[in-house]
Formats: sequence, structure tokens, C-alpha cells
Amino acid sequence: MNTHVNPPAPWFKQPWLWFILAPLIAVFIYSSFFMYIAVTTSDGVVKEDYYKVARGMNIDTSKADTARTLSLDADLRLDTVTGDINLRLSGNLESYPDTLHLNIIHPTHQKYDQLLILRGVDGKGLYAGSLEGHISGKRYLSLTADNGSWQLRQEILPPFNEQLRYSLTPQ
Repeated sequence: MNTHVNPPAPWFKQPWLWFILAPLIAVFIYSSFFMYIAVTTSDGVVKEDYYKVARGMNIDTSKADTARTLSLDADLRLDTVTGDINLRLSGNLESYPDTLHLNIIHPTHQKYDQLLILRGVDGKGLYAGSLEGHISGKRYLSLTADNGSWQLRQEILPPFNEQLRYSLTPQ
């Protein structure tokens, strides 16, 4: 009776070892990849006049204060079907600027922002422009002069019908 007993395989050839180590190795590889992506890319979420001071965050309200001093107010009408924008600016301005910048800001991602230029129609506060694309979901409107001296803001929420009307004020 001569039975051959096979010697055990080396440790690296054991199937149960690789069954246990495979998920751990996969987690290490994926976490390294995601850590690299997190460090090297920018999320571009904040779109306001925020700046860091030490460990705190401050916001610059000088543009809104200037708009308040000038008693500025804007009546904005959006036509979501044609994309037309009409804006009536009123306030204590010596002369109305030739162009205004209207930023339609997505709350979480910068690639959905629309940066529009509204051109003066009559020189007395009436401006016109057009949307670059469809808007859906919550947005922030920011209206500034071409020289950036003042700013009006408004938050808009869906549902967006054909004719939308918003009042922009210093905030």
C-alpha cells in the first residue's frame, strides 16, 4: 500500500488566499484612482464674491451696497420658448450703461451656467438679449454693469412657463 500524498501548494497558489485578497487589492486601486481625481480636478461649485480669510469665509457686499445706494431695481422677462430676454432697469443712474451682464448660475455645477450680455435698446434702461440654452431647475440670476460697479441678484425656481417675470434687487 503505497499512497502518494501530494505536498501542499505554495501559499501564493492557494485559491482561498486570492479570494480574500482580491477585494482588498481592488479597493486599494480604486481608492488611489479616486484620490488622484479628487486632488487634481476642480469642482467649481462656488460662484459668488467669496474669498478665504484664515479659516473663515467672507462675502464682499460692496456691489450690492452700491446698487442699494443707487436705488437700482430691474424687471426681467424671460420667454423660455423663444429664448428672448427683456429687462427694464430703473434707479438713480446718471446714464444707463450700453451693456449689462446677466449670469444665470446653476447652484452646483459651473458647466450649466449661462453668461449673457444684454444690450441697451433705447438708452433709457431697456435691454434685450437671448438665452444660450434651456434652463431647468433652480438658478441664481446675477445682473452687473459692464464696469462691475454694482450687482442685482435673484433666485428663481421651477416650474418655468413660457413667460417668466422676475424682479432683481440688491441682496
